[in-house]
Amino acid sequence: MPVLLLSDIHGNITALDAVLRHAQRHDYDRVVFLGDAVGYYPDGDAVIERLRALGARGVMGNHDAWLLTVEVLEGQGYVFDILRWQAERLGEENRAWLAALPWTIEEEGMLAVHGSPCDPFVYVDDLDLAREGFGCTEARWVFHGHTHLAGAFTALDGPSGPWVRYKPLPEPENVVKVGPKARAMINPGSVGQPRDGVPQAGYGIWNEEAREVRVYRVPFDLDAVAQRVREVGFPPVLYQRLYKGR
Repeated sequence: MPVLLLSDIHGNITALDAVLRHAQRHDYDRVVFLGDAVGYYPDGDAVIERLRALGARGVMGNHDAWLLTVEVLEGQGYVFDILRWQAERLGEENRAWLAALPWTIEEEGMLAVHGSPCDPFVYVDDLDLAREGFGCTEARWVFHGHTHLAGAFTALDGPSGPWVRYKPLPEPENVVKVGPKARAMINPGSVGQPRDGVPQAGYGIWNEEAREVRVYRVPFDLDAVAQRVREVGFPPVLYQRLYKGR
């Protein structure tokens, strides 16, 4: 059965709800979350509540890890100020769920990780880093987030190492077909803060039987998010960048 892929929600409950409404058209049977439930936008607690209600299996993102240790971190600036604000408002059950997230999920032929298969904190945003990532796992399907860029790296073994190519996924519906001898490292895009110039939430549907992943871009109420950011006094740059998809 197909799997719903969610990543980098970052406390943006408006975008997450838009994605979940859109995803109702698909007959998925489970949810895999690729990290960063919290950070940036105000509603991290509500986001985790949704993920728990979905029965999502997830991995730890860097913002998730920072929130859990923010009391001892020396980081300064609005990113850490927001995490401290969210930490004070996180319910105990939701904090426990977040704290229990592993760094990776590994199943037969599949790896889920926030960043690179080599290191969950490393951005996979060029061919060399993707080639290195493929070298750190034997999984045929790798699902990751972290960059906030919806796209797919595919690899095919060659005489001197894997041939790797990249395909951005900016359209309302994007199809990534993976041949029987190929492997793929796919980022379904950020639900809460896209950064590829498309001001729409991203999510994926993985159908292993069909050897494909479909990535969708979904409009959400940008004005509502801007109003929520203003209500809590977070920096305006957070909603200004949403309108640009940056």
